Amino acid sequence: MYRVLIADDEPYIRDRVANHMPWGEIGFEVVGITESGEQALDLFHSVKPHALLTDILMPGMSGLQLIQTIKEHDPRMKLMVMSAYDDFKYAQQAMRLGVKGYLLKPIIREEFVELLQMVADELHQEVPELGRQAAPSGCGEHAAKPGNAYIRLAKSYIEEHYEEKLRLEDVAEFVYMNPNYFSSVFKRDMGLSFVDYVNELRIRKSMTLLLQTDEKVYEVSMQVGYNNFSYFNKLFKRKNGVTPQVYRELGRSGMKAQGASS
Repeated sequence: MYRVLIADDEPYIRDRVANHMPWGEIGFEVVGITESGEQALDLFHSVKPHALLTDILMPGMSGLQLIQTIKEHDPRMKLMVMSAYDDFKYAQQAMRLGVKGYLLKPIIREEFVELLQMVADELHQEVPELGRQAAPSGCGEHAAKPGNAYIRLAKSYIEEHYEEKLRLEDVAEFVYMNPNYFSSVFKRDMGLSFVDYVNELRIRKSMTLLLQTDEKVYEVSMQVGYNNFSYFNKLFKRKNGVTPQVYRELGRSGMKAQGASS
Protein backbone atom coordinates (compact mmCIF):
# COMPACT_ATOMS: atom_id res chain seq x y z
CA MET A 1 0.00 0.00 0.00
CA TYR A 2 1.15 3.54 -0.69
CA ARG A 3 1.44 5.74 2.40
CA VAL A 4 -0.31 9.11 2.43
CA LEU A 5 -0.17 12.00 4.92
CA ILE A 6 -3.08 14.45 5.37
CA ALA A 7 -2.83 18.00 6.71
CA ASP A 8 -5.81 20.31 7.31
CA ASP A 9 -6.70 22.60 10.20
CA GLU A 10 -10.46 21.91 9.95
CA PRO A 11 -11.52 18.83 12.01
CA TYR A 12 -14.54 18.08 9.83
CA ILE A 13 -12.46 18.13 6.65
CA ARG A 14 -9.75 15.95 8.20
CA ASP A 15 -12.32 13.38 9.31
CA ARG A 16 -14.16 13.30 5.99
CA VAL A 17 -11.04 13.03 3.89
CA ALA A 18 -9.30 10.50 6.13
CA ASN A 19 -12.26 8.27 6.99
CA HIS A 20 -14.85 8.66 4.25
CA MET A 21 -12.84 8.43 1.06
CA PRO A 22 -11.94 5.11 -0.64
CA TRP A 23 -8.20 5.21 0.06
CA GLY A 24 -7.85 1.43 0.37
CA GLU A 25 -9.70 0.74 -2.87
CA ILE A 26 -7.20 2.89 -4.76
CA GLY A 27 -4.20 1.40 -2.97
CA PHE A 28 -3.41 3.96 -0.25
CA GLU A 29 -3.04 3.79 3.51
CA VAL A 30 -3.48 6.95 5.60
CA VAL A 31 -0.45 6.97 7.92
CA GLY A 32 -0.85 10.43 9.42
CA ILE A 33 -3.49 13.11 9.99
CA THR A 34 -2.37 16.53 11.21
CA GLU A 35 -3.84 19.97 11.78
CA SER A 36 -0.79 22.06 10.92
CA GLY A 37 2.11 22.26 8.54
CA GLU A 38 4.59 21.96 11.38
CA GLN A 39 3.04 18.70 12.60
CA ALA A 40 2.88 17.39 9.05
CA LEU A 41 6.58 18.09 8.58
CA ASP A 42 7.42 16.16 11.78
CA LEU A 43 5.30 13.22 10.63
CA PHE A 44 6.84 13.34 7.17
CA HIS A 45 10.25 12.55 8.66
CA SER A 46 8.91 9.69 10.81
CA VAL A 47 6.33 7.91 8.63
CA LYS A 48 8.02 8.57 5.26
CA PRO A 49 4.86 8.83 3.15
CA HIS A 50 4.72 8.44 -0.61
CA ALA A 51 2.14 11.22 -0.95
CA LEU A 52 0.88 14.32 0.82
CA LEU A 53 -2.59 15.89 0.65
CA THR A 54 -2.60 19.29 2.33
CA ASP A 55 -4.83 22.30 2.72
CA ILE A 56 -3.33 25.45 1.25
CA LEU A 57 -4.26 27.93 4.01
CA MET A 58 -3.40 26.83 7.56
CA PRO A 59 -2.26 28.81 10.62
CA GLY A 60 1.52 28.93 10.96
CA MET A 61 3.17 27.03 8.14
CA SER A 62 0.91 27.15 5.09
CA GLY A 63 0.36 24.19 2.80
CA LEU A 64 2.47 25.83 0.11
CA GLN A 65 5.34 26.36 2.57
CA LEU A 66 4.99 22.75 3.67
CA ILE A 67 5.16 21.54 0.07
CA GLN A 68 8.22 23.66 -0.64
CA THR A 69 10.03 22.28 2.41
CA ILE A 70 9.13 18.67 1.67
CA LYS A 71 10.25 19.02 -1.97
CA GLU A 72 13.68 20.03 -0.74
CA HIS A 73 13.91 16.79 1.27
CA ASP A 74 12.22 14.46 -1.21
CA PRO A 75 11.74 15.76 -4.79
CA ARG A 76 9.90 12.53 -5.75
CA MET A 77 7.13 13.03 -3.19
CA LYS A 78 3.63 13.12 -4.72
CA LEU A 79 2.08 16.40 -3.62
CA MET A 80 -1.64 17.29 -3.72
CA VAL A 81 -3.52 20.28 -2.39
CA MET A 82 -7.09 21.08 -1.38
CA SER A 83 -8.64 24.47 -0.82
CA ALA A 84 -11.95 26.23 -0.35
CA TYR A 85 -10.67 28.96 -2.65
CA ASP A 86 -10.98 28.58 -6.42
CA ASP A 87 -8.28 31.19 -6.83
CA PHE A 88 -5.96 31.02 -9.85
CA LYS A 89 -3.22 32.66 -7.77
CA TYR A 90 -3.18 29.75 -5.33
CA ALA A 91 -3.56 27.17 -8.10
CA GLN A 92 -0.69 28.68 -10.07
CA GLN A 93 1.59 28.80 -7.02
CA ALA A 94 0.79 25.17 -6.27
CA MET A 95 1.46 24.10 -9.85
CA ARG A 96 4.75 25.94 -9.86
CA LEU A 97 5.75 23.74 -6.92
CA GLY A 98 4.88 20.61 -8.90
CA VAL A 99 1.65 19.47 -7.24
CA LYS A 100 -0.21 16.64 -8.94
CA GLY A 101 -3.69 18.05 -8.39
CA TYR A 102 -5.80 20.79 -6.83
CA LEU A 103 -9.06 19.70 -5.16
CA LEU A 104 -11.72 22.27 -4.36
CA LYS A 105 -13.68 21.98 -1.10
CA PRO A 106 -16.17 20.55 -0.55
CA ILE A 107 -14.28 17.70 -2.14
CA ILE A 108 -16.23 15.78 -4.76
CA ARG A 109 -15.67 12.04 -4.42
CA GLU A 110 -15.29 11.48 -8.17
CA GLU A 111 -12.61 14.17 -8.50
CA PHE A 112 -10.81 12.74 -5.46
CA VAL A 113 -10.78 9.26 -6.98
CA GLU A 114 -9.56 10.60 -10.34
CA LEU A 115 -6.62 12.40 -8.75
CA LEU A 116 -5.59 9.56 -6.45
CA GLN A 117 -5.79 6.97 -9.21
CA MET A 118 -3.51 9.12 -11.35
CA VAL A 119 -1.03 9.42 -8.46
CA ALA A 120 -1.24 5.68 -7.82
CA ASP A 121 -0.42 5.03 -11.48
CA GLU A 122 2.72 7.15 -11.18
CA LEU A 123 3.76 5.42 -7.96
CA HIS A 124 3.15 2.04 -9.55
CA GLN A 125 5.75 2.92 -12.18
CA GLU A 126 8.23 4.19 -9.60
CA VAL A 127 7.64 1.72 -6.75
CA PRO A 128 6.48 -1.43 -8.58
CA GLU A 129 6.77 -3.79 -5.63
CA LEU A 130 4.25 -1.72 -3.66
CA GLY A 131 2.10 -1.36 -6.76
CA ARG A 132 1.71 -5.12 -6.98
CA GLN A 133 0.56 -5.24 -3.37
CA ALA A 134 -1.80 -2.31 -3.74
CA ALA A 135 -3.28 -3.34 -7.11
CA PRO A 136 -5.37 -0.16 -7.21
CA SER A 137 -8.60 -0.50 -9.15
CA GLY A 138 -9.33 1.73 -12.11
CA CYS A 139 -5.69 2.33 -12.98
CA GLY A 140 -3.96 1.56 -16.26
CA GLU A 141 -5.14 2.58 -19.68
CA HIS A 142 -8.49 3.78 -18.32
CA ALA A 143 -6.96 5.82 -15.52
CA ALA A 144 -8.73 9.04 -14.67
CA LYS A 145 -8.09 12.39 -16.25
CA PRO A 146 -5.41 14.42 -14.46
CA GLY A 147 -4.91 18.13 -14.41
CA ASN A 148 -8.34 19.69 -13.84
CA ALA A 149 -6.89 22.80 -12.20
CA TYR A 150 -4.22 23.04 -14.89
CA ILE A 151 -6.86 22.93 -17.60
CA ARG A 152 -9.02 25.56 -15.88
CA LEU A 153 -6.00 27.85 -15.85
CA ALA A 154 -5.19 27.07 -19.47
CA LYS A 155 -8.76 27.74 -20.63
CA SER A 156 -8.76 31.06 -18.79
CA TYR A 157 -5.48 32.04 -20.45
CA ILE A 158 -6.76 31.04 -23.89
CA GLU A 159 -9.96 33.05 -23.37
CA GLU A 160 -7.92 36.13 -22.54
CA HIS A 161 -5.39 35.75 -25.36
CA TYR A 162 -7.22 34.09 -28.26
CA GLU A 163 -6.91 37.27 -30.37
CA GLU A 164 -3.12 36.99 -30.23
CA LYS A 165 -0.66 34.55 -31.77
CA LEU A 166 -1.29 31.68 -29.36
CA ARG A 167 1.16 28.79 -29.13
CA LEU A 168 0.75 25.61 -27.13
CA GLU A 169 4.22 26.20 -25.66
CA ASP A 170 3.14 29.59 -24.29
CA VAL A 171 0.09 28.17 -22.51
CA ALA A 172 2.07 25.21 -21.19
CA GLU A 173 4.66 27.59 -19.77
CA PHE A 174 1.89 29.65 -18.14
CA VAL A 175 0.60 26.60 -16.24
CA TYR A 176 4.13 25.29 -15.52
CA MET A 177 3.79 22.07 -17.52
CA ASN A 178 5.97 20.32 -20.05
CA PRO A 179 4.48 21.14 -23.50
CA ASN A 180 4.18 17.50 -24.58
CA TYR A 181 2.54 16.49 -21.30
CA PHE A 182 0.26 19.54 -21.39
CA SER A 183 -0.82 18.65 -24.93
CA SER A 184 -1.70 15.12 -23.82
CA VAL A 185 -3.57 16.23 -20.68
CA PHE A 186 -5.45 18.96 -22.55
CA LYS A 187 -6.69 16.59 -25.24
CA ARG A 188 -7.64 13.95 -22.67
CA ASP A 189 -9.63 16.42 -20.56
CA MET A 190 -11.19 18.51 -23.34
CA GLY A 191 -11.71 15.87 -26.03
CA LEU A 192 -10.02 18.21 -28.52
CA SER A 193 -6.44 18.96 -29.37
CA PHE A 194 -5.12 22.35 -28.29
CA VAL A 195 -5.20 23.65 -31.88
CA ASP A 196 -8.75 22.40 -32.48
CA TYR A 197 -9.95 23.93 -29.21
CA VAL A 198 -8.46 27.33 -30.05
CA ASN A 199 -9.94 27.21 -33.55
CA GLU A 200 -13.38 26.30 -32.16
CA LEU A 201 -13.22 29.21 -29.74
CA ARG A 202 -12.09 31.70 -32.38
CA ILE A 203 -14.76 30.64 -34.85
CA ARG A 204 -17.47 30.95 -32.18
CA LYS A 205 -16.23 34.46 -31.36
CA SER A 206 -16.20 35.37 -35.05
CA MET A 207 -19.80 34.16 -35.49
CA THR A 208 -20.91 36.58 -32.79
CA LEU A 209 -18.96 39.46 -34.30
CA LEU A 210 -20.34 38.81 -37.79
CA LEU A 211 -23.92 39.05 -36.56
CA GLN A 212 -23.54 41.79 -33.96
CA THR A 213 -21.12 44.22 -35.61
CA ASP A 214 -20.60 45.88 -38.97
CA GLU A 215 -16.89 45.08 -39.08
CA LYS A 216 -15.65 43.88 -42.45
CA VAL A 217 -15.11 40.13 -42.63
CA TYR A 218 -11.34 40.43 -42.88
CA GLU A 219 -11.40 42.70 -39.82
CA VAL A 220 -13.36 40.07 -37.90
CA SER A 221 -10.78 37.51 -38.98
CA MET A 222 -7.97 39.61 -37.51
CA GLN A 223 -9.92 40.36 -34.32
CA VAL A 224 -10.23 36.67 -33.49
CA GLY A 225 -6.58 35.90 -34.16
CA TYR A 226 -6.39 35.01 -37.85
CA ASN A 227 -4.15 37.28 -39.92
CA ASN A 228 -4.48 34.83 -42.81
CA PHE A 229 -7.96 35.59 -44.16
CA SER A 230 -7.99 32.59 -46.51
CA TYR A 231 -7.28 30.23 -43.61
CA PHE A 232 -10.05 31.84 -41.55
CA ASN A 233 -12.46 31.50 -44.47
CA LYS A 234 -11.58 27.82 -44.86
CA LEU A 235 -12.00 27.01 -41.15
CA PHE A 236 -15.25 28.95 -40.92
CA LYS A 237 -16.78 27.19 -43.92
CA ARG A 238 -15.68 23.80 -42.60
CA LYS A 239 -17.58 24.43 -39.36
CA ASN A 240 -20.64 26.23 -40.68
CA GLY A 241 -21.01 25.02 -44.24
CA VAL A 242 -20.89 28.56 -45.64
CA THR A 243 -18.37 31.39 -45.86
CA PRO A 244 -18.36 34.11 -43.17
CA GLN A 245 -20.01 36.60 -45.55
CA VAL A 246 -22.85 34.21 -46.42
CA TYR A 247 -23.25 33.32 -42.74
CA ARG A 248 -23.71 37.01 -41.94
CA GLU A 249 -26.25 37.47 -44.73
CA LEU A 250 -28.22 34.39 -43.72
CA GLY A 251 -28.14 35.35 -40.06
CA ARG A 252 -29.42 38.84 -40.72
CA SER A 253 -32.18 37.52 -42.96
CA GLY A 254 -33.37 35.23 -40.19
CA MET A 255 -32.14 32.01 -41.78
CA LYS A 256 -29.67 29.61 -40.17
CA ALA A 257 -26.59 28.20 -41.79
CA GLN A 258 -25.59 24.55 -41.54
CA GLY A 259 -23.70 24.02 -38.27
CA ALA A 260 -24.57 27.48 -36.92
CA SER A 261 -26.35 26.08 -33.89
CA SER A 262 -23.14 24.58 -32.43
